[in-house]
Amino acid sequence: MIKTQHFLLLFVLIIWFTIFSNEYPFHEKTLNLAYAHIFSGTPNSVFKEKDGYRIAFLPYPAIPKIGDNNTLLNFNVQKDGNDVTNTFISLIIMNKESNKIVHQFPYKFHEFADTTYSYTFQNQSKYSLSLLTKIAGDPKYENNPLIVSFDIEVSNYYYNNNALLVTILFFVAFSIIIAIIFVPNFRKQISGFFERIFIKK
Repeated sequence: MIKTQHFLLLFVLIIWFTIFSNEYPFHEKTLNLAYAHIFSGTPNSVFKEKDGYRIAFLPYPAIPKIGDNNTLLNFNVQKDGNDVTNTFISLIIMNKESNKIVHQFPYKFHEFADTTYSYTFQNQSKYSLSLLTKIAGDPKYENNPLIVSFDIEVSNYYYNNNALLVTILFFVAFSIIIAIIFVPNFRKQISGFFERIFIKK
């Protein structure tokens, strides 16, 4: 039989891990760092089609936050289910509210059209991400790039990132449970404390 205290400890651990893993999905981060092919059905991925090409976008985290230097913008250009080869790719980031370009990554050669950009957003706003791809051997897009844009909204880091709060609450709850299990008379002291506060004499 699992004691009540042990069950409470296990319950708190499960709740904390669930919330924390949703805030920081480790499987997504691993995928992004691997510069992997973005498959259909990948969580948070967006696909667009143009002139026979299929362009995929996968942000990490799903909703980027201000000042988060772990933000990754993943792109993939495919044709007939395969990655396009021998490409020069650039990315333009534009603030949609001010209509100003905030950053432009220069063209870079990619043997396969899988690319990841690391960028730290400085302001809460809506942004347009324009991927420019020059494709060797394509009469239309060899010199003039294939341009596809994706919209993304950046949130206020301090209001949306609750991982620190969750961690603090977890350790408070964890400490209380440990005290209940191992400290003599602690349960009676806690019960007496709440009785004095909430139970009228």
